[in-house]
Amino acid sequence: MNLHTIGFNHKSAPIEIREKLAFNASSIPIALSSLTQSFPSSEAVILSTCNRVEVYGASPDDSLNKESLLDFFSAFHGLPKEKFAEHMYHYQNLNAVKHLFFVTSSLDSLVVGESQILSQVKEAYMTATAEEATGSILNQLFQRALSVAKDIHTRTNISKGKVSVSTVAVEFAIKIFKDFSDKTVFIIGAGEMCELVLKHLVEKGTKTAIVANRSFDKAQALADEYQGKAINYESLEEYLPQADIIISSTSAPHYVIHTEHIKQAIKARRGNPMLLIDIAVPRDINPEIARIDNVYLYNVDDLQTVVNKNIDDRESELHQCQIIIEKEVEKFMAWFEELKIGPAIAQLRNHFHKIGEDELQRLRPKLDNIAHEEWEHIVYSVQRTINKILHKPARVGKEKAKNGGGYKYVETIKSLFGIIYHHDDEKKR
Repeated sequence: MNLHTIGFNHKSAPIEIREKLAFNASSIPIALSSLTQSFPSSEAVILSTCNRVEVYGASPDDSLNKESLLDFFSAFHGLPKEKFAEHMYHYQNLNAVKHLFFVTSSLDSLVVGESQILSQVKEAYMTATAEEATGSILNQLFQRALSVAKDIHTRTNISKGKVSVSTVAVEFAIKIFKDFSDKTVFIIGAGEMCELVLKHLVEKGTKTAIVANRSFDKAQALADEYQGKAINYESLEEYLPQADIIISSTSAPHYVIHTEHIKQAIKARRGNPMLLIDIAVPRDINPEIARIDNVYLYNVDDLQTVVNKNIDDRESELHQCQIIIEKEVEKFMAWFEELKIGPAIAQLRNHFHKIGEDELQRLRPKLDNIAHEEWEHIVYSVQRTINKILHKPARVGKEKAKNGGGYKYVETIKSLFGIIYHHDDEKKR
């Protein structure tokens, strides 16, 4: 059994690449189905956020590997591998486990310590479970990852202060507008990210909010919660001139705000400044809009300047978090290695008992006159001898597994005794 993680994040790939390879809520089930059909007996979870896209896979054989997963990305998104392969990272087994624990605990986030990634990982896992794409390996891995993340947020101060993309977005708004009491905020999208940004802006003094979403009911629900106004998505362009601050985070595969929209809005506003924050991947707002006078446009990558300070402030907490993660990775790998030892020891037993049975069958005709009771004593003695011989290898194997040496031990067994190790038992789990 092998574990794999392949993907990219805000550090390894620019937004131009990330937006082309992102998955949305409707495409993830299709992608999971494609993966499990292409790699039978494998397990998969797809995590896709504004800052990262990752596939976690568990496979009983070597068919699921870096190249096959790159091929999957290429085929699913219709993009040649050479366009994105250099931006992808790949981790296997122990490193894959450690990476997931770091991601879920928000130590690999754009904003270190933010709590949103925990719910995003949980949602990705629940989606994969609902699609029957997970099994015993990834179920155990993701349940432990979520538990570790909660433990870190409870036992450390890593999430203290401004620790989410939404709060950092508000920090950008503060740089442009000192007072929010007379500012109109236009929220495009009604997901968790938009709700968080609106919540923070209201806390800063915003009194007027407009919400647009393809589902009017969702827009209405969000607007009602903050005494705002919901509008039909088709009327978006009409309301843009009223907006001082525009926050956009939709799942649209194309721009929803174009250059001409903002040119007309600025003209109607007589040059009064507009702040646009695009926290969607793929981007919602045409980046050319940044060239327009009195318009300030930021996307998720622009948040990095604030994040750098965030990382510095939390550096003292990182060491404690890493210690917690290292211990939990060791525990998981001990469990994972024991899974490999079990089938290997079982095949070793079968191998030796088969040799014993063959020898007994060869011996029986030569002892033609032996009494049945005496023959049973011989059979019992042979089987007991084999079990005694195997007792120490089985015990040592379990000890090796607990110390992370299970894989090497399995390979040694195969080499010493000429055993062809099959994955049938792992597949049944």
